[in-house]
Amino acid sequence: MANTDTSIDTGIDDRENQIPDPSLSRLCDSVLSLRTPYDDIAEQIEDAAYFEYEQGGLEHAVELLKGLSRFFEGLRNKSEEVSRDLAQVYLLIGQIYLYAGKFEDSIVWINNSIVVDDMYPVAYHSLALAFRNIGDESMSIKSLEQEIRVAPGNYYSYLLLADLYEKNGDFARFEDVLRRLLERAPDNVQGLHRLIRHCENSGGGADVDLLRRRLLGNDQGLSRIEAVIRAYHLTQAGREREAAEFLEAWGDEAPDVSINHLANAHIYGQMSLHSKKRREMSLFRIKNHAREDVMEIKIAEFASVFGKEAAEKIRRSLRVAGMSQC
Repeated sequence: MANTDTSIDTGIDDRENQIPDPSLSRLCDSVLSLRTPYDDIAEQIEDAAYFEYEQGGLEHAVELLKGLSRFFEGLRNKSEEVSRDLAQVYLLIGQIYLYAGKFEDSIVWINNSIVVDDMYPVAYHSLALAFRNIGDESMSIKSLEQEIRVAPGNYYSYLLLADLYEKNGDFARFEDVLRRLLERAPDNVQGLHRLIRHCENSGGGADVDLLRRRLLGNDQGLSRIEAVIRAYHLTQAGREREAAEFLEAWGDEAPDVSINHLANAHIYGQMSLHSKKRREMSLFRIKNHAREDVMEIKIAEFASVFGKEAAEKIRRSLRVAGMSQC
């Protein structure tokens, strides 16, 4: 789409405006010289900016983007499209600062973006992450709530917001966020899991049974953590063998994943099938090349579902298995 304030509409297909193998400087010059509308090459500019940052050129990348922002700021009688381009440039600067760990700078630029366009949900999400990284959980919560009001479809944002409420001990709002999520996505496995655990801790037994049946009814297209969650709830329902068979079948479709072996090792241990447990532990070590740092990340993920006690038993078993293979 051509911008009447910053470019001439030539009628050429947008794909012809793409600049092959560009530098960030060349891309910005193309916008500043009115050869190319910003929107036509926005993705290229974003990719080039991150590439420049990763090559150690943070300040240079930001200075080039600030040049774009000054250009858009200086245009008179800004159209809606120009305002949107300005908001996106502000946001890109803020996101690069966020990526670089410069959280205070990130907050300033993301706020600039929101002032120009307060209906762009990505800005609120990025702002929430920046505030969380400086320990301002109140503003992080406020930003996530605003993101959900603007665009209620990002399910990860509900889970992140629930985490913050739970961390602050605000269990009423924690439960409210999860129920809002499940109103929009009744089969969201992570939302169901979190709400079940909350109801178990607060004595909502009848609610737990209903929610668990809903969760267990979902067995297709699951991510690795969702598959582990489903296996956990099968064991909680006394269906350990079914849980193990489910994880075996799921693992056949995702041979590079290893956390399923931890879950199955735990389940086989509960069933006193010790040879199968040892096999699963061995597969877990092999897939992670016996690297302690990598295995610990997977154990922490396992603990988030099965609990710290189960994870500690897994750690002890892995140490024994590692010594036996020395």
